[in-house]
Amino acid sequence: MQETLSSAESTELVRLWRRRQTLSSSDMGTMYRIVGDALVACNPPELQVLGEGRQELVAQFIYVKVLRLDADPDEADERAGHSAPSTAFALCAYFRRYLIDCTRASAFRRKLSIGDQVSEAQLEDALGAGEDIDGCLAEHGLSASAVQLAARAFIAELPEPERILLCEGFGKEAEGGLSGIASRHAIASYHYRAGRLGLVHKREGLTADYARTRLGGWLQQTLGIAIEPENMAAILQVFKILGAEASYA
Repeated sequence: MQETLSSAESTELVRLWRRRQTLSSSDMGTMYRIVGDALVACNPPELQVLGEGRQELVAQFIYVKVLRLDADPDEADERAGHSAPSTAFALCAYFRRYLIDCTRASAFRRKLSIGDQVSEAQLEDALGAGEDIDGCLAEHGLSASAVQLAARAFIAELPEPERILLCEGFGKEAEGGLSGIASRHAIASYHYRAGRLGLVHKREGLTADYARTRLGGWLQQTLGIAIEPENMAAILQVFKILGAEASYA
């Protein structure tokens, strides 16, 4: 069962949806409220399968699929003419499709936001490479100590809201998730910030999508590690080191 949209809300939703790549902050707030209210009673079974907070998943859905804040301009133009949902039922169906996409990724793929390009065998190889930290990093001209220094510099250069989100939310289960961190520290637009940072991302997304986040750019441009399936062992070790540095920052 879904909440119903009033005629005015339905009209406003369609209007905003058709120009969602150029919305003002006020319009984004209106869109977020309309979609959020429409999904209040939408509880597809995939919510339980994913095991994450409902509020967090709804926020991710709105960020990725509704506002499309991480979409390429070309991709946004291509989809601009697609029909806009005008009912709560349509929004709930759209939300469920997004959740189904999420369930197809393993926990490790979801963490790195690299989609279905990594096979289970590659994941096992990456996870089993933990004892040879310097070995897998050396393939990229790196060492654990060099990555530690780079991680400290990366953390120090982040704006304070992003630094808080990273230090309290990366590599560990913070109380209340990212929304809890944002609430405790009064961080506005936390989901947008976390998306740009790379803490939340389009789960079925391509490597090119993740490369545009701060974390993805740091991996590729600063450390010189391409976000590719064959580099998962090195990326895993980098993220372990970053997580440890974030815990002490």
